[in-house]
Amino acid sequence: MIRRWLKAPHSLDRSIGLLLIATCALAAMAVLTSMQIQRNQREILRISSYDLPYVYARTQVEILRLQAAIGNALVNDSSTTPPRLHWAIVKSRVSTIPVSVGPIDVPEAAVASRNLDQTLTTIEPLIASLDETNNGIRALTYLDNSVREFTQLASLANVRQTLLFEREQGVLSRTMAWLSVNLVLLCVIGFVLLLLVFRRKRQLREIAVTDVLTGLPNRAAIQNWLPLNARPVTMAIALVDVDHFKQVNDELGHAAGDDLLRRLAGALKDQGGSDALAARLGGDEFVVMFKGDDARQRARRRCEAITRAFHQASQATGFARVTLSIGIAVGEAASVSDIEHLMTQADRAMYVSKREGGDGHRFSAESCPREAAPGALLPATDRPPILAARQLERV
Repeated sequence: MIRRWLKAPHSLDRSIGLLLIATCALAAMAVLTSMQIQRNQREILRISSYDLPYVYARTQVEILRLQAAIGNALVNDSSTTPPRLHWAIVKSRVSTIPVSVGPIDVPEAAVASRNLDQTLTTIEPLIASLDETNNGIRALTYLDNSVREFTQLASLANVRQTLLFEREQGVLSRTMAWLSVNLVLLCVIGFVLLLLVFRRKRQLREIAVTDVLTGLPNRAAIQNWLPLNARPVTMAIALVDVDHFKQVNDELGHAAGDDLLRRLAGALKDQGGSDALAARLGGDEFVVMFKGDDARQRARRRCEAITRAFHQASQATGFARVTLSIGIAVGEAASVSDIEHLMTQADRAMYVSKREGGDGHRFSAESCPREAAPGALLPATDRPPILAARQLERV
């Protein structure tokens, strides 16, 4: 039993092991996916913070102001100082025009920056001599090309930033969708895993209360057969012991002895009835328990049927000398101690049956004091040491 409990944690079947591995893998993937989502969100915030179109539009505005200053000077025939001042402002922005910001690349800005620098160089002498014919008109014409160029740059930068933003949004959406699928799979696998673990626990509980050799319930299963709500009920306990079992093991081998015990277990299950509990206590000792007001009568009838069925099975396999000694005790039971007390009485009755040559059943003196012959049951102190030791083990 101890070895079985030690091996129980390692008895999970392959499906549970595979599900555990899958759960760990999906959990790791969920963590990695969450980290990827956080990176995507940070990237989207970073892209949203870029204002590259504004930089180009701002340069465009400064060029338009330069054009306005030149136009005012021409119309009002005023000083050339305001146009020169705005020319200097535009000139200072040429070196600050960015070609890229973060992941947004606008290589066309380099060309536009060179063109603007050349335009400013070209119109500088024209601004200085606006009083001459057509100098102002020529300067305004040169600046018109720069205005159109930077208008296109602003639109192009805006489109590329939008596309990059939408791409990161798509990656984020797909990543979140995968995370949702991952979580659903985790829930499904977790549910299936719980079902398998509960099934395995039920199997382990059944193993814990089942005798490996015969398939009958073992001694631990007896306490599960107690009356509900601790209410006393009439119970008959038949203790079954194989006569001459040691000779079977010595002469025919332990394999033959095991086969004999399995045949006896079959007789107990077939003849004991579905309303009775047949269990193996250990060795060649078995118990059959009956509940109900007619427990005594059923115990008598079914023990006789068990004896006949076992005789037929043993004779068919060469165990003709093997018989059964059965002791029966009847009483009220509502706890484990009550059952142990009845088993002690049944053990005494079984020992009396053995003293009389075996191959029969006897009721305990406590169960039928009027039918018990004087001196039929020995006191516990007069019994052989082996029986007394066996009883102490059960109590």
